[in-house]
Order: sequence, then structure tokens, then C-alpha cells
Amino acid sequence: MTATPTASQGLQHWHLPALRAVPALVVGLPLPFIQLHAPVVGLIALAVLLAGTGVAMWLGRRSVPDGTGRWPAVVAVWSAFVALVAVVLAIVAPTATLLGLAVALWAIPAGLVELQGWARMRSVAEPRTVQLRRDWLAVGGFTVLLGLVFAFLRDPVTLVGLLGAYAVIVGVFHAVAALSARPARTTTTQRSDA
Repeated sequence: MTATPTASQGLQHWHLPALRAVPALVVGLPLPFIQLHAPVVGLIALAVLLAGTGVAMWLGRRSVPDGTGRWPAVVAVWSAFVALVAVVLAIVAPTATLLGLAVALWAIPAGLVELQGWARMRSVAEPRTVQLRRDWLAVGGFTVLLGLVFAFLRDPVTLVGLLGAYAVIVGVFHAVAALSARPARTTTTQRSDA
């Protein structure tokens, strides 16, 4: 008896959250173990998170259902731009104020654009798309909340810690969302007469 998985037909809806989980977990998991919670560490972590998110969103931009608009491409470009800003700030002026403002600069618009993708899909009834839509609502809302908090906080230890916590929570959330939206594997069974 041999089990053969069916071939995939390009990007599917679950690929986007799977791609987004990787940079979030890569950044979020090591941050608690870094003893120096200085603004430069936060800015470098932000740059890595946003560069990875930008790449993930760009690669997965065609995996969203029709009708959601181009929000993954918009978030990809915005994330890449703010990642570059974070690198420049880490080199030129790594301060807690600029770390907070850089996160707010990215998070509020990126979260609002993701919420717009959610709003466009409210009428969809297909179960897997409904689940992805709920995920966009949760992550978009959480990202906007992160931006609002970072706009007012100025303690570097708290800022770096919250950035790491955000990355872990969103990374795990995306990983679970990808596994939930992934279709069941079908197998074909072949019997040989002996």
C-alpha cells in the first residue's frame, strides 16, 4: 500500500499566514534571551521583523482570495520601507523615542490596511476563507494596538520586550492560522496483487 499526496496548484490561502509566521518567530523567540534591551537592539529586531514580513507578504500577495484588494503588496512595500528606516535609525540615532515612533509608523498603517482586507471579505461564506478573514481582523487590530502603545511609550526595556512579545504572539497566531486553513491531505491507495 502506497500513499501519494496530491500535487499543489501554486499558492493557496494558507501559505500567506505560514510565510508570515516565520519572520515573526525568528525575531520574537530570541529577544527574551538577549540581555541588552537597548533601543539599538529594538531597532535591529524591528528591521529584521519588517524585512522578513515584507518578503513574506510579497511572496504571498497572490494567495489571498479575489476581492481582498492588494493589501499584502501594500503592506510588503510599507514594511520594507520602514525596515530600511529602522536600519538607518539604528546606525544614526538609536533612541527609545525613535524606536517607539518607528514601530508606530509601521504598525498603525499596516494594521489598518490589513483591516481593510478583512472588511472587503465580510460577505464571503467559504469556511477556510472565513477563518483567514477572522485572522486578518485579529492581527490587523493587534498591530494597530501595538502602534498606538508604541507611540506613547519611551522605556527601552519595555519597548523591546513588547516588540518581542508581539512577534511571538503574532508568529504563533499565524502558524496556527496556516495549519487551520490548510486543506486535508488526500491520498490514493494502490493495491498490488501478489
